[in-house]
Amino acid sequence: MGKSEILGYPILKTYFKNLNIPVDRKKKSQAGRAFVQARKAIEEGFSICIFPEGGIPDLEPPEMERFKDGAFLLAQKTGVPIIPVSFQNHYRLFSDPSEGFGPARPGYSKVYVHESIYINDYNLKEKKQECRDRIESKL
Repeated sequence: MGKSEILGYPILKTYFKNLNIPVDRKKKSQAGRAFVQARKAIEEGFSICIFPEGGIPDLEPPEMERFKDGAFLLAQKTGVPIIPVSFQNHYRLFSDPSEGFGPARPGYSKVYVHESIYINDYNLKEKKQECRDRIESKL
């Protein structure tokens, strides 16, 4: 899943339109439809990658913003685990597509994959914090 604005960038659009679920974060009804699509994809056996902050933080990298509930509710409703991933140096390699020729550069991405987290009806808030803590521990 990714922000729908990416569809406005010609090179990225080619890859994004067939492989991702666009999310229009400005319109709740369209964002809701994206989560319905995500649930269907999960039920069909696909994996979904969701950045729980809901965007690229304006804070000083690699600090994270508050996590939104969407990914955790989706995991809870479908029974699939959340697999937290820490991207340790992406902020140095990638820029926001809206920056055009921003500070993006080639390089190796340092990624840490954490243990799975299962969410049930009673522990969503606790597991959301656990996920955040795990990701943050490797930044």
